[in-house]
Amino acid sequence: MNEQIVHRRLQQRKKPRQERSIQRLEAIIEASIALFLEKGVNEVTMSEIAQRAGIPIGSLYQFFPQKAAVIKALHDRLAMQIDAYILRIFAGITTLDAASARAADCLFELHDLFRKEPIYTVLWQAIITDKDLRFLSAGFHERLIAAFYQDLSHLLTEVPRERFNVNLKLMIVSTSEVFRMTSHLGEDEARVHLSRWREIIRLSIFDFSD
Repeated sequence: MNEQIVHRRLQQRKKPRQERSIQRLEAIIEASIALFLEKGVNEVTMSEIAQRAGIPIGSLYQFFPQKAAVIKALHDRLAMQIDAYILRIFAGITTLDAASARAADCLFELHDLFRKEPIYTVLWQAIITDKDLRFLSAGFHERLIAAFYQDLSHLLTEVPRERFNVNLKLMIVSTSEVFRMTSHLGEDEARVHLSRWREIIRLSIFDFSD
């Protein structure tokens, strides 16, 4: 599938300007979240989204060419909501030990956020199964790594940038998998697994030894 076809598949067609269009888009987003949580992304149809949103199916297609574009719009919106928190994790850190401790401590903060807003996990699971949507996760990871490096570069003068990128990418991808796994566990069991993963992060995230 070439880039133009992928772009048409994922791009939101219409940017709302008038109040009525803004309200319709919000209704679509809210309906999509509710249905994705109730049934799972794969089981939801565009017709169901339109019905739940209380709009004609044609109005839905004016905004989104297919469900993958709805998923992307949701991903972009939710990513913006957590950017303000995640992108400041290492702000003001003065030592790598402090950075390791901060990375470990934020694990439970993010776990609590994802428990409170399970749509994050539902969307992640949908994105990794769609080859045209996987770039969303990759792009998000690259943005995090670049922001983290900017905050910590004064502590990494002897660490090759590529080595830093590999360490962080492995930790981010692995932590995403841990969150996906613990989302299906009871709270007590999830925290047992997260406690162990927290210790692994603390000890290894900034271990650049050969």
